[in-house]
Amino acid sequence: MNPWLKIPAEDYESHMSLPDVAQAQVLNSLMASALKAYRPDSIAVMGCTTGNGFEHIDPSHTRRAIGVDINTGYLTFLKKRFAERLPCLELVEGDVASADFQVGPVSMVFAGLIFEYVEVMDTVNSIYRSMVSGGILLSVLQLPSPDSSPVTDTRFKSLAMLAPIMNLVSPSEFSGICNSAGLKLLNSDTIPLKKGKAFFVGIYQKPACDSQDGRQM
Repeated sequence: MNPWLKIPAEDYESHMSLPDVAQAQVLNSLMASALKAYRPDSIAVMGCTTGNGFEHIDPSHTRRAIGVDINTGYLTFLKKRFAERLPCLELVEGDVASADFQVGPVSMVFAGLIFEYVEVMDTVNSIYRSMVSGGILLSVLQLPSPDSSPVTDTRFKSLAMLAPIMNLVSPSEFSGICNSAGLKLLNSDTIPLKKGKAFFVGIYQKPACDSQDGRQM
């Protein structure tokens, strides 16, 4: 069984928010900034877990908000928190790396810390299929640290189950895969974290198509 199906939602949220980890706060801020900068009329959050950042979605502008995760328990938490506030909410239990995965195309995909646990090329191809022409992908990768293991050791020991399946992805390799799939790198940044860790943030765009003949521009 995939370890992600065994980690309680409470453990995940608490671990990610601890002062010594503080990754939930960074992901939340990145999602808020992306929504403000691009004002997408539709968004899919891949590996949405319990909905971190969904409070920043403005339903008066974003008409579709899709949360995708393999853990139905996480989606249940998300629904309880946001279904009333977000009538546009759609929840999908599924594996984004699957060859037949696709959601109705959206103008933005937010994918934070999922590529460490999936087959990257298959997942990027799935995301590409799930984007409208001109759509934006914001991806977040964890970078290696000489001072800390990839999964920070905390009192929430269930998170340790992720260590055997976590594979850090280099930004250059990831950008190469995105380029091969047809996604153009628009911007990138590195955000320092606790214990010598850092996030690579890459913003990619699917080429726009000529509305008359479908050619990419």
